[in-house]
Amino acid sequence: MTFKTMKEAVPYIYTSLLKAKPFQSEENDALTRAPHLTKELLSCLDLIPSSEKVILVTGSKGKGSTSRMMAAILRKMGLKVGLFTSPHLIDYNERIRVNGKAISDDAFLTYLNQHTPTIDRITASIENLQHYLGPTGILLSIALAHFQSEETDINVIEIGRGGTYDDTNVLENKWAVVSKVMEEHLGFLGHSLEDIVRHKVGIAKESTEYAVIGKQSEDALVMMEDMVGKSAVFYGEDYSPSLTSTSLSGSTFTLRTMFARYDDLLLPLLGSFQVENAALAIQACETVMGRGLPGDLLKEALRELKWPGRLEVVAENPTVVLDGSINRVSAAYLKEILPLVDSKKVATIIAVPSNKDYEGVIKVCSEFSDVLVVTKPDNSHKMFPDDALAVAKKYHSGAVEVGLLSEAVEQVRTLEPTLIFIVGTQSMIGSAKEIWKDSLMDIG
Repeated sequence: MTFKTMKEAVPYIYTSLLKAKPFQSEENDALTRAPHLTKELLSCLDLIPSSEKVILVTGSKGKGSTSRMMAAILRKMGLKVGLFTSPHLIDYNERIRVNGKAISDDAFLTYLNQHTPTIDRITASIENLQHYLGPTGILLSIALAHFQSEETDINVIEIGRGGTYDDTNVLENKWAVVSKVMEEHLGFLGHSLEDIVRHKVGIAKESTEYAVIGKQSEDALVMMEDMVGKSAVFYGEDYSPSLTSTSLSGSTFTLRTMFARYDDLLLPLLGSFQVENAALAIQACETVMGRGLPGDLLKEALRELKWPGRLEVVAENPTVVLDGSINRVSAAYLKEILPLVDSKKVATIIAVPSNKDYEGVIKVCSEFSDVLVVTKPDNSHKMFPDDALAVAKKYHSGAVEVGLLSEAVEQVRTLEPTLIFIVGTQSMIGSAKEIWKDSLMDIG
């Protein structure tokens, strides 16, 4: 079969997973995932890069932002950078970028059509009915073919879920970067924080010469020190940021690292957590370059930075903020926006999937919202909770439910709020970006 459109191609990428789903009695990555199949695919296609070209990035929170920041900084340092992230917001192509520009439909389809015979042969050979050739593995083959064709100098690869059993972890990586780790994907990754941490730090392998660890809880930090050793670089011990001011245009901070001190760095992303992510990204980039970074180039890289859907202001009068919070910890950062804008009447629109912490997000948002609406994205394959409205009313008596985001936005606008939060899964943010007509194919 030859794929001529992205609409034809994307479902094919999930075929092996969907075939295995009925046979997966447990949500346990150790039993269901088969990264050796991805390694076979990449080996057959001769796409496995040298460890010198690979940075793997994992974590429970901030790994996408950190990956994007690293790619932007390394590009400013003169490197040609491949970036592999997930999920996308609007176009599937967003997951694969070179120097900020998403892969074209033509290139994507060309690589997939070239790889299809090998993909079909490998999937036909699977004997364990629980196993599958992962969508991430197939997509990674397209990304690596694109990076190879574009002759990238280095590739920043965001881990999908977990670490040890993720399809991206078949790559040998000189650098391992770990953002904040929390209890998440319980069942898939285990049943305790220790299980989660062990999965995440599984990206530090024999080929890994440098591990850079972001800000962690005290419990997670102790576990990581035992698992990856004191030779890793740790937030707070080896590098540390200090927030100096915050406004709607971003955060200004200073940073002490292993190699240098940087003053008056302006990050045009909102939320103190983004300063933590920036500190991790800068320290990791220093480790890649083996030296301190030119201050003027670093400031330029940060000043030009775009990363959609993370406390992102997309409109004014009223202020509209998009944020991909899917748990109560992330949702708490929304409160940092309130002093920066006119927040005398706050409307919050929420769509968090059933398998995420929807009650936690609703609970946190109810604390500062005058209007609370639960809804669903205009386009999404995810399952959303049937009891979302009941949960919302438990915390906010005036909560309402509206069928789709586009309808919810129109309804909320009639109430004339001064601030609108749109909060939830990435497909929700993607729907919002379409409402505000924002293309994400080239983010510089």
